[in-house]
Amino acid sequence: MRYAAVVLAWAAMLLEAQSPRLLRVPVWREGDNGEAGGLAAAELRATVAGASARVVRVLGPEDHLLVLLVLDMTEELSLADLAREALGAEVRALPGHVYIAVLRAQDGLKVLVDPTSEREPVLRAIRELPVSGKAGLLESLPAALKLADAIQNRSAVRVALLYVTDSNVYNYRDDYINPVVNWSDQHDLSRRFPEGLIKEKIARLHRQVTAYQTPLAIVHLNYRSDRVNEAYQSGLMQLSASLGGSSQFCRSRHEIPQALAAALTRLRRMHRVDLEAPPRRDGLVQVQIHTESGSLTYRDRFVLP
Repeated sequence: MRYAAVVLAWAAMLLEAQSPRLLRVPVWREGDNGEAGGLAAAELRATVAGASARVVRVLGPEDHLLVLLVLDMTEELSLADLAREALGAEVRALPGHVYIAVLRAQDGLKVLVDPTSEREPVLRAIRELPVSGKAGLLESLPAALKLADAIQNRSAVRVALLYVTDSNVYNYRDDYINPVVNWSDQHDLSRRFPEGLIKEKIARLHRQVTAYQTPLAIVHLNYRSDRVNEAYQSGLMQLSASLGGSSQFCRSRHEIPQALAAALTRLRRMHRVDLEAPPRRDGLVQVQIHTESGSLTYRDRFVLP
C-alpha cells in the first residue's frame, strides 16, 4: 500500500509538471464598436519570450463573462448615490451571459453577492451599500486578484475585476503621507516630496500583483488635484494599465454615468486568449499576438511563476 501511494504521488507530480502553463491574455480589437465579432484561434499568431506559442483557446464577447464588482465608496454620499443609480441602470442592461459578483473593499474583502446572472440581488446590494469607513482599494486588491485568477484558472469563462471607488489617500487606515521630519529645515526632503510614501506603496503593490492575470478596471468617482492624491491616482492608473485594464477618473458629476458605462462596455468586448507558456521559463516574459484581420490591444508583459 505504501509503495502504491508513492507511485501515485510521483504520477501526480509528473502530470502536474507536464501540464502546460497557460497565460490568459485579455485582448481587444482596436476600434471595436461591438460589431466586429469574436476572434478565432486559427487567425492568431503568438509568441511568448520570443518563442512561438500555441493558442490553446479563445473566448470572445459572446462567451460568459464574470465581473467581480468591488465597491469602495466611503466619502461623499451624493456622488455615491449618483454612482449607485448609474451602476444599477448599467447592470439592468447587461445581457444574460454576463454574471456579476458584488464585493465590498472595507475592512478586508467581503463578498456581498455570489456570482449570479440574476439582477435583483446585485441591484439590492448596490442600493444598500453603506457609504462609510476607510478606503480599502489598496489593501483589498491582492485578495481580489487572487480570487479572480482562481476562478478563471478553473473555468472557461472570461473574468474581470472592476473597482468603483471614491478613495482618498488621506482616508486609508495606514498612513501614506510622508511626514515632515524637520520643519525648521527648508531643505528637508520630506518637505519637498510628501508623496514619497504612497509612491513606495504603489511600487510594492505593483510588484506583488503583476503575477496575476485578471484585467483590472477602475472607475474613480472623485478626481482630486492635490499633490499627494495626484500621485495616488497616477499609481492606480499604472496598476490598471500593467494588468491590461483601464482607469477613468471623474472630474465632475456628469462624467460618472459615462465612465461606468464605458468601463462595463469595454469589459464586455474583451477576449480571453489562452497561450501555452514556455515549459522552462520563469519570471517576466513578453507576449506578442498578431492577426491579419486588424490591430489588437492586449497586455504584453506577464510574470511566470
